[in-house]
Amino acid sequence: MNWTILIPIIAQYGLPLAESLFQKWTSGTPPTQADFDQLRSLAQRSGQDRMKAQLAAAGIPLDDPKAVQLLALAQA
Repeated sequence: MNWTILIPIIAQYGLPLAESLFQKWTSGTPPTQADFDQLRSLAQRSGQDRMKAQLAAAGIPLDDPKAVQLLALAQA
């Protein structure tokens, strides 16, 4: 797996999914249903879901005016 493959995945689905996919690829073990279930759940997370998680991790309340602006941008 190289950057040519990873960059579009990062752009479309985000770094967490791309990182998980890379780790699974390099482990050398055959994929399981649990692997696919995990990747599917990561792929279904919206930009707004990811933004909310980042804001929460940074301790920023979701009703903070700047957070509201970022969430609006993530929805677009």
